Amino acid sequence: MSEKNLDPTSGQFIDPMFAVMIAAAVSETIVVWVKQGDIPNFFTIMVVIVGYVNLLLSWFGYHKSVLKTPILGSLRFIVTVVLLPLYLITIVMATKPFYCVALTYTAIFFLWSFWETLKSQEYSLGRSFVSLQLRPFNWMVYGATFYAVLAESLPASTRSVLPEQFFALADPIALTMIACAIILLRAHKSSKNSDAPVSKIVGQIKILLFGSQADT
Repeated sequence: MSEKNLDPTSGQFIDPMFAVMIAAAVSETIVVWVKQGDIPNFFTIMVVIVGYVNLLLSWFGYHKSVLKTPILGSLRFIVTVVLLPLYLITIVMATKPFYCVALTYTAIFFLWSFWETLKSQEYSLGRSFVSLQLRPFNWMVYGATFYAVLAESLPASTRSVLPEQFFALADPIALTMIACAIILLRAHKSSKNSDAPVSKIVGQIKILLFGSQADT
């Protein structure tokens, strides 16, 4: 078999793996809920929904990225393979303490930046790992994870000092921040393509807020 037939950028490896992750996620969530007749609480359902949205958008994003900048080295492909089970973990661990899910998202966003760094090195784009880490959506996820972990790990002596809302709202706020970071990331990616729907929406928002040169 030729090297071209084994090209990992063609999707012959990644697409089935994405499909397996989706099937496993459905089996561990929706199928279990239906069989047991036990629908989880609203927060758990939202964790699962965010996980599915992230998984599907990552699938689309991978294809768009490798179509424009095909993988040249093995490291970027390896990072992609490592990311896949992390996507699954964010879904199947929905009933576990949320800080565990948040830590998984931190690993995902960290690896995404590393993936972009590898792409930059392959195509000499001049983007450093530090600059990619400093993007707003990364810090949103890191901040959400810090909040969730802090609220979970603070000793009882400290808990009495802080208001109860600090702990009660930690998980919902952290999940909301992570969901917003995912949307912001995808909007950032789509904005590079002027024909993408998200790009058009972002463009209209910019015109609404700052006006258009055509109006001057």
